[in-house]
Amino acid sequence: MPSPALDSEARERLRADLEALDCVRRAVVDADPLRVYIVCDRAESPTDMLVSSVLARTGISAADAEVHLAYLTPPEQRQRVRFVAARMTTPRSGRAAAEVELEWGAQSYAERAEGEASPPLELRLAATATLKALEGILRERVRFSLLGIKSFRVFDTDVVVVLMRTDQGAPLVGAALASGDPHRAAALAVLNATNRVLGNYLAHSQ
Repeated sequence: MPSPALDSEARERLRADLEALDCVRRAVVDADPLRVYIVCDRAESPTDMLVSSVLARTGISAADAEVHLAYLTPPEQRQRVRFVAARMTTPRSGRAAAEVELEWGAQSYAERAEGEASPPLELRLAATATLKALEGILRERVRFSLLGIKSFRVFDTDVVVVLMRTDQGAPLVGAALASGDPHRAAALAVLNATNRVLGNYLAHSQ
């Protein structure tokens, strides 16, 4: 049986009806013979049945047209390193110890850094402990150097800013709101600075 003839206006209406389906990204309708090409997302509802119902409303049966479905591959969901906690203790007079815990792949990574006790130096200790934990997650495939960390008062808000460098020389800058906990902010600033580097390395380790 020959394919039903559709003029350009009818083909355009059919294309619009097909693209109105939630799962369809793009539809192309060719004539003589009638072919329908569908680019679509994978959905719970069977796309081929939805397409067939649209064709049927136009008076086209399954035997009248070739229908080709192409499914898009869903993007991979990148996991992120999760901040768990930052703790500051004073093991003895004049000394401070920062412990930062991160989580990756359902595994906890905790590292410690100790040094002199003072607000600016404690920020550096928290950042250093965070970097050590990150290097453990990355299995030392990349190393970071902490160039500086400082707390600023901006628009009546305390902000911690960190400047770092990778062992390949790339500069990294990160910031986080202190919100009453400068040690937590130091760890989050490091994570913000290294986010893109971490994504590239960890995506290839999964």
